Amino acid sequence: MQNREAIIGYLSVLFAAVMFGSVFTVAKVPLSTVDPLVLSAIVYTISGLALIPFAKASFRMDIKRDYAWLVAVTLLGAVAAPALLLYGLQQTDASDASILTNGEVIFTIILSAAFFGERPKGRVGMFAIALVIAGLFIATTDLKLSETILQFNAGNLLILGSMFFWAVDNNLSRRLTTRVHPAKIAMIKSLMGGLVLFGIAIAAGKWNDFTTIQTDLWLIIVPMSISGFGGALLLFLQGIKRIGTVKTMSIFSLTPIFGIVIAALVLGESITVLQGVATAIIIGGILILTRH
Repeated sequence: MQNREAIIGYLSVLFAAVMFGSVFTVAKVPLSTVDPLVLSAIVYTISGLALIPFAKASFRMDIKRDYAWLVAVTLLGAVAAPALLLYGLQQTDASDASILTNGEVIFTIILSAAFFGERPKGRVGMFAIALVIAGLFIATTDLKLSETILQFNAGNLLILGSMFFWAVDNNLSRRLTTRVHPAKIAMIKSLMGGLVLFGIAIAAGKWNDFTTIQTDLWLIIVPMSISGFGGALLLFLQGIKRIGTVKTMSIFSLTPIFGIVIAALVLGESITVLQGVATAIIIGGILILTRH
């Protein structure tokens, strides 16, 4: 029974990585004409609504303190982190941003080990994590660093801040999944986060941006919201519940790899030899971690 739960957990995170990896390609189409903040509000709201049937539309918690935890993960992971990321992307290079987003994996594992007692076992476990992080770095940089990555840049700091908030969110969500069904967490977090982002966008005077989105773009935005965000979040939380935070983040680190492959298939972008090597390194680290 325990092995079955673990297999479900591994597969859930793997599919979550594939689904979220597709967002990097699909989102390029609406982002060419839709404001990022407006798109985030739409995406989170739609994904939350799509998850209602899975959560039985229930907002009630069995333990009162879970409301506070749920508010925390919503504000951190569905409001603050996306907003910081979007504003950070406006002030830094895309190449720098892709490197800095690796911070979510690192921050999550560090916080999990420091405050929640979940850490890689022994030197072999630490070596496996190091392999995953090294592979992730190679995949997103191709071993080429820009001159601005180490500069004191407000955009870089905002992106690092968003990665830190998502890392805290991941660890708090892990605690919640022991008592609350992942579908309920994903539904409330997405829906409430989307509505808050919607309010922020309206307050920023972006109402017309919502009303001028073309019909053909909605045919892209809606499926992307349901699968790439709502579905991916649900499967990610299922993985955290079944196999823990460290293993989940290690497998989820394959997201950029899937993003690269999907971009190559759909957009014709090339895959480098180093990216292939990075994929092998990450998979090797994951295999060591899951068997240790």
